[in-house]
Amino acid sequence: MINKRPYIEIGTKEEAAWQGWEQIGTEIRRMIDSLDKKRVVIAMESYNGTYGAINLREFKRVISPNVTCQVSDIFKDESEIRLMVKKDISSTSSSAKFSTNTIEDYFDESKLEGLRSNIDFIEEGVILIHGTGSYKVWDPDILIYSDVSKWEVLQRFRRGDIHNIGVINAEESFSLHHKWSYFVDWRICDKIKRKVIQSCNYILDTNNWKQPRMANGDVMRSGYSQMGSQPFFTAPFFDPELWENEITDNHEDDFSWVFDCNFEQNNVLFKINNVLFETPAINAIFFNPEGVLGSPVYRKYGLEFPIRFSFIDSLEDLDQNIYTYPGVDYLRDNYAVYHKQCDNYYVMDAERNAKMNVGLCDDISKEYFQEKVQQASTKKLKKDLQKMLNPIRLKKHDHIYVPVETIHTNGSHLMALNISTTPAIFRKSLFDEKDNMISNEALSQFLEITSNLNLNYAKFLNRIIPTAEKQFDEEILSPEENIDFTLKRIFTDQDITLDVNGSIQIFNLIEGEDVSIGGEFQTLLVHYAETFIIPADINKIKIRPQPGNKVGFLIAAMS
Repeated sequence: MINKRPYIEIGTKEEAAWQGWEQIGTEIRRMIDSLDKKRVVIAMESYNGTYGAINLREFKRVISPNVTCQVSDIFKDESEIRLMVKKDISSTSSSAKFSTNTIEDYFDESKLEGLRSNIDFIEEGVILIHGTGSYKVWDPDILIYSDVSKWEVLQRFRRGDIHNIGVINAEESFSLHHKWSYFVDWRICDKIKRKVIQSCNYILDTNNWKQPRMANGDVMRSGYSQMGSQPFFTAPFFDPELWENEITDNHEDDFSWVFDCNFEQNNVLFKINNVLFETPAINAIFFNPEGVLGSPVYRKYGLEFPIRFSFIDSLEDLDQNIYTYPGVDYLRDNYAVYHKQCDNYYVMDAERNAKMNVGLCDDISKEYFQEKVQQASTKKLKKDLQKMLNPIRLKKHDHIYVPVETIHTNGSHLMALNISTTPAIFRKSLFDEKDNMISNEALSQFLEITSNLNLNYAKFLNRIIPTAEKQFDEEILSPEENIDFTLKRIFTDQDITLDVNGSIQIFNLIEGEDVSIGGEFQTLLVHYAETFIIPADINKIKIRPQPGNKVGFLIAAMS
């Protein structure tokens, strides 16, 4: 059974969360009245990717401001913004680098001063400033932060619903939107978020745009602090269709409910009174980095947790693509980043003919592979390409490490847990996910970063070293390759206590139907294949299997 609502309960006796625009409007009007001021300035600071037009329309309807200002109206001309962004990304090149721009760089100074003069001139009434950068326009009396997960932002880009900051570009390719967001917009918005969530009056959850939720800022901050002292799950992705149709347990073993454990993109759920509030997991790191990450991890990686758990379901053998990850030199030269990719696959379930294809067969040359790739426009030819790669037969509980610069598939007839350190944006796929075709430019890039073509990849299968642990069975997986973190698995049929050393760790239940995780926190019930996080403020956990049941965990901990 999969936990489809894995929430953290935030204890509060006061009304601290509101659902739907009517309740939200009632609370904001109450706050306005409580200030007892002739002029009240409200800033609705927004992460790029929220549905700004919808939020503004509904907010105007429920609070009836006297004056409304949109921050986008004081931005520089789009041509200037595109020129400014071009130094970091380009639509004609795969290269990019992290932007050092701030939202102030987008402001037209004369327009900004004009807006400030107009606000200063107004002596009474409610003034609403809306959009990314609104809190920089004026020191507000009420500060609302409108938030959305990066995962949901990417889905909105896929649908062509939204634009990047300061431009009208919804019609452009998803790959460009993703790159623009990753290297530019998210850098700007995260700088704003790190500042605003420390003091904002309210946080607005707009992941489900049809049913927004708002929570008191102080209560949310207590929730972020609480995330450092108890185990927690990241939340499934909820789209409007799922929220409109009440979630049921009819498909309790449907692993499409098991989403990535990725702090940068995923959410967690808070239960505040009777409201389920969705908030990006990264917010907890922004607010309480040492409590969640631990001091050593925070000092080494900053406000980022680089381990990512993702489920890959290829039981139906539908994915015909071939992938590779670039090495450090390519990432440095093309993206000015220094990620060290570790790519692990752990088999959770496998049919009799399960396999992964890794590296070229000994009798296949790079030139011959390239020639066949250029002909690969049909499903059969793609299958033929996969046959040129080494097949590695796999069974349940097998582990394989895939080196960087290695062509490989996601496997077939298996369900695997992928443990990696590099964001998916850096992974190169041979075929475009949208039109399922390949361009000469994509092929050139793919082959440029693919150097490991004819290694003996079988040596990376089940490189396992038992430890000297006496209480339970413990093994370290690929110790020589996973240099940034330790990947291990344990099995036990007895109650055991684990010392988690005050540093963040990710667990996944790889064996057993369910198990209780206890300690100096509310007991957490974990089901098979669920991933959960042990934050740094926890030193010990107690694993309690059901009597007579053996359980197993895959654990990733920063080195």
